[in-house]
Amino acid sequence: MKTSLLFNAMIIGGSLFLSAGSGMAGDDNGAKSIVLKGGGMGSITFPHAVHQGIFVDCKPCHDLFPKESQVVDKLKTEGKLPKKNVMNMCTKCHKDLAGKDQKTGPTRCMDCHKK
Repeated sequence: MKTSLLFNAMIIGGSLFLSAGSGMAGDDNGAKSIVLKGGGMGSITFPHAVHQGIFVDCKPCHDLFPKESQVVDKLKTEGKLPKKNVMNMCTKCHKDLAGKDQKTGPTRCMDCHKK
């Protein structure tokens, strides 16, 4: 009886592990949203999935930010990402879109930074 319960638990647990792993392995879209440290002004929630739905080319952002967890913090710590570089990239894109009369994201500080 104990062996049967243990065996069943291993089968169920292994199946859950494999199904979770296979679902993640083919999915390289990243997080739906990413929370960035925004210093004294508060954190920024970056709507990653929204941007993926709008833009076809990920290269402009991912040339600067490799696809890995906590990459912005890592690059800042390593001194490879100057302060406000992320913000400047985002606001430039948003302002460029606004200049073309296209729907765009925020361009004011407190529209992104939340305490």
